[in-house]
Amino acid sequence: MTQVPTGRPFLGARPATDAVPPVIGAPVLFLAILGLAVWGRRHGAVLGSPALLASLVVLFAASGSERYQRWLGRGHLHNRVVLRLIHATVLIGVVLLVAGWGFLLPAAVVLIGVLHIGWSGSQTWRPATAVTAVVTIVMEVAVQFGAPSVVPPAHSHLAATINLLLAGFGLSNLGLAAARAEEATLTLQRAEERFRALVQDSSDVVAVIDGLGRITHVSAAVRHVSGWDPGELLNTGYLDLFHPDDQLQINTALTTVTDGGADSQDRLELRVAHRDGTWHWHEVTLRNAIDHPAVGGIVSNQRDISDRRAQQDRLAHAAAHDPLTGLPNRAEVLRVLEEALAGADSAGSVALFFIDLDGFKAVNDGYGHAAGDALLVAAADRLRAGLRAEDLLGRLGGDEFAAVLTGVTSTADVQARAQRLMADMRLPFDLPGRRVRIGASIGVAVGGPATGADDLMAAADTRMYEVKAHSRDDAPV
Repeated sequence: MTQVPTGRPFLGARPATDAVPPVIGAPVLFLAILGLAVWGRRHGAVLGSPALLASLVVLFAASGSERYQRWLGRGHLHNRVVLRLIHATVLIGVVLLVAGWGFLLPAAVVLIGVLHIGWSGSQTWRPATAVTAVVTIVMEVAVQFGAPSVVPPAHSHLAATINLLLAGFGLSNLGLAAARAEEATLTLQRAEERFRALVQDSSDVVAVIDGLGRITHVSAAVRHVSGWDPGELLNTGYLDLFHPDDQLQINTALTTVTDGGADSQDRLELRVAHRDGTWHWHEVTLRNAIDHPAVGGIVSNQRDISDRRAQQDRLAHAAAHDPLTGLPNRAEVLRVLEEALAGADSAGSVALFFIDLDGFKAVNDGYGHAAGDALLVAAADRLRAGLRAEDLLGRLGGDEFAAVLTGVTSTADVQARAQRLMADMRLPFDLPGRRVRIGASIGVAVGGPATGADDLMAAADTRMYEVKAHSRDDAPV
């Protein structure tokens, strides 16, 4: 972004004020003017001493240096404008008076006006015009009373008047053009300041990524959002900000947006590195601004949505899990079972355990719902401990549980595992203030890709009742 200078606006490019370097330029300028003055004096076009004229021109040129003008303005080009204009105009007036060309003063002052408008702003044209008029009148009065002139006084007065009118028009037009340029600069400065304030105060991180995937600009909001200082991220790889598991996704999105042309966009939710070493979820919007001359890259807008994602995850977990035991509920068990059956292949089938607690009702009725809830949690923990890490255990409701086992290659092995679980469940449970004993009946069903989840669940349920029929209805308390 272009940095607009503070203070009063000035016209366009800065003038080259030090056009006469003191060591080389001054002697060269002196010799050039001396030669011209000698030639002009020989042909009657110059009246004064060539050496004096050359010296005065060098003095005038040197006074146009920015360093000297700052000295006159007490350190600033906006100070003492009238004094500086009088100083320059008098100097050039003396030069022209020595040469006998006093009537050209208004034309010469246009050059002075251009430099001072560039230095001090559009408001300079009015004092420049006034000073020119005053000095021109003084010059022509001097010519009228005998000051040297290459033309008769009447001709000098007429030429000076015409030149003064032309200089006035020229300076006024230049001043108005400078004022318009200053207004445009001020408008741009305000717009950029407003945009900068909006970006800095925004919770969104704005970054620009070049064609090599490097960050060429990043807003100050990154300090508040991710803990990074903007300077730390400049010219670093944009993909390095993202979690390794998300880098392929963001790289694909960058390619898609780049190939999509101007203003093509994509939006993703990805994990971004925080400076403290943690990963935060960000909503990332990419926009193609490669052809925009002020941007020249992909614009990334990022906002931290970790809280929203956490809330979504909590809601999703609550919708898919039993609030008492924290196990997946019936809907989640069926979803996982469907995926497992669809993915089963020659490497193994899928087994489903339908588990019903024997004797739970007696504990729940005899000791109250609190004891019943504690028993359900303890039973869930024991069932979970008797399964493999890759097996899924869920609560279907009441005292019914289900387990999904993948990679099954032996029905006999699955049956043996079910028998071990039932034996574990016959061991006593230590509840707050009491010890109880229950049991479990487990129905086993095995299926593959051609088996539906509901069908497998019904088959395991039927088998569970067959197992229960061969055991006691309720375990002793």
